[in-house]
Amino acid sequence: MELENIKSNWKNAGKGKRDKTELLKMTEIKNHPNIKKIRIKFIIEAVLLIIFLAVFYEGLDGVTKPLWANALLIVTTTTYIIVRFLGWLVLRNPIKEGNLKKSLISFHNKLKQMAILILLTSFLFGSAIISFFTSSINFTQEKYFVLAGMIITLLFLVYLSSRNWIKRIKGINETLTEFDDKAN
Repeated sequence: MELENIKSNWKNAGKGKRDKTELLKMTEIKNHPNIKKIRIKFIIEAVLLIIFLAVFYEGLDGVTKPLWANALLIVTTTTYIIVRFLGWLVLRNPIKEGNLKKSLISFHNKLKQMAILILLTSFLFGSAIISFFTSSINFTQEKYFVLAGMIITLLFLVYLSSRNWIKRIKGINETLTEFDDKAN
């Protein structure tokens, strides 16, 4: 049975030829499934955050919150969306130089910069949300424990995100090391 499949595949080899433009389109980075997933995630995040910005003032009692808490929330949310968009652009266009090694070095450097920016904006956005919701609360000992739990959760989430970025950057760094090993 398996031998028949192999014979059939051998006979059909080369019949499904694709033209050069179709092959180029398939190999474009913007068509990569991971880039599409990141784009979809970004669009969903951006739409939800824009809806959040549209309703937080009335729906989440932004009227009763201090002006600084409202402004901080708006600025950090907008910055969060912009930095995520820039990160998507960096991932979508990794090849910038004339050869693969230079492109990889450039991509490695940009990835490190984006990791710092994304982690920073994530922390600031989380801090702004915590500040917004706690800005008009009279704290008791129990509420301080809840606040501490929220801060610890925020720090833990930023830590997990940093581990993911470190793993991505380490993968690029290993590829660069392999380039150097092959050159020697």
